[in-house]
Amino acid sequence: MKDYIRRSAKFILYIVVIFVVLLGIVPYFLDGKSITDSYQELMGDSRFTLVFGLLLAYGVFYPLAAFTRKERHLNGSFAQNRDKFDRAFAALNYVKTLETEDRIVFRKKSMLSRIFQFNEDAITVFTKENPVVVTGFRKWVVRIDRIIDQYIAREV
Repeated sequence: MKDYIRRSAKFILYIVVIFVVLLGIVPYFLDGKSITDSYQELMGDSRFTLVFGLLLAYGVFYPLAAFTRKERHLNGSFAQNRDKFDRAFAALNYVKTLETEDRIVFRKKSMLSRIFQFNEDAITVFTKENPVVVTGFRKWVVRIDRIIDQYIAREV
């Protein structure tokens, strides 16, 4: 729940920052309008408040759609299949940033990639659970899972 609230607040903050930059600062440099004049014009327009409200609502539900928890069944234990996980993450330019007894956290190598993903690029593998649980950004978790499937299929 803590991750959900943090991700939602972060996404809403990014939406607000983008609106301030695009609708406040850009008109100042293009037309010479002050930021307060632009703000008063926008708040007077009901279409703007509707669109902004819809974007805020999307920000609240974004973490539900964008992040997932996937169970990964293995042939054997995690220790026997560890090399497949390491190769799969390396193939997608992930590096191990934290390893404890029960979980491993991988993050993107590229700082630019981290910024574009709002610094929510961490994928966590819970190794003590059976089946192994992989959590993180849905797109990358699915890709990691497919690569691990390929490595397991080659072995059999």
